Amino acid sequence: MVFAQYLSMNLEIDQGALKRLRAMGGEALVEQMVQLFLANTPKRIAAALEGEKAEDWTAVERAAHSMKSSAAHLGILGLQERAAQIEALAEEHRGSELRPLLEDVAGAFPVVRDLLERLVTTLPQD
Repeated sequence: MVFAQYLSMNLEIDQGALKRLRAMGGEALVEQMVQLFLANTPKRIAAALEGEKAEDWTAVERAAHSMKSSAAHLGILGLQERAAQIEALAEEHRGSELRPLLEDVAGAFPVVRDLLERLVTTLPQD
């Protein structure tokens, strides 16, 4: 497990998740999933922030759910947990509690990106 700390969010990447992806579809699947995550997560963060600002809780919930799922597939445990919290708060229309969590996720993304890219290139072949 690779671990880093960003503000109040632990950023853990479970190497086992990446190994399982590799076992299912080879290196190409791992690369595709990582590239999709890197391309889509900033868009999802932006959509969630815009939704929060507009009090569009469905948009926030959708974006957080997608982030949660993507993070789970790649074993990014801290982001998965934070996205689940955001999704639950959006369901309950608790906007005042969402903004700090969304900003935390937005600020942590570059750290997650760097960890993930480094981990993928050093992941041992089985």
